[in-house]
Amino acid sequence: MLDRLLLLIFSVIVAIFSFALVLLALPFMPSQYSEALHLFIFESNSMILIAIILMLIALRFIFKTTEQKINNVNYISKETEIGEIRISFNTIKSIALSSIKNINEVKDVKAQVNDKNGEVSIIITACFLTGAVIPDVSKDIQNRVKEYIETTVEVKVKEVIVFVEEANNSSKRRVG
Repeated sequence: MLDRLLLLIFSVIVAIFSFALVLLALPFMPSQYSEALHLFIFESNSMILIAIILMLIALRFIFKTTEQKINNVNYISKETEIGEIRISFNTIKSIALSSIKNINEVKDVKAQVNDKNGEVSIIITACFLTGAVIPDVSKDIQNRVKEYIETTVEVKVKEVIVFVEEANNSSKRRVG
């Protein structure tokens, strides 16, 4: 939230300065306004402060973008006696989906995997058939996914979040 606010402030200030510089370059601008704008931009002590603030905000965004690229890893890494094992999020996602495929009340399911400091957080988006008891089926999904991933991959599952997307989609009819 702070970064978004800083980005908004940064963008507005840069847009204002760009507009002012464009006005300075226009030949039909009255000389008195042009001189006042020139003095304000190039010879004002407050401009030094604003320039320093803009530079600090720009540096923050530069470091923030490079930091996100370094931490954007799509696998879980486990160390063994022999070496490293990397298990991709797609593999964990496939394992989670295969643990749910035998639940009769589930019509369609999608999974998303997030890493939270070495622990896996799994988000399941499910469409249930008509008549399914949503809390019971959701708990069953959570337990199956957690147990199956922890036994097959040996990765700690922090949480399994179930989003129920649609519950009565089997009775939809196409009109047209």
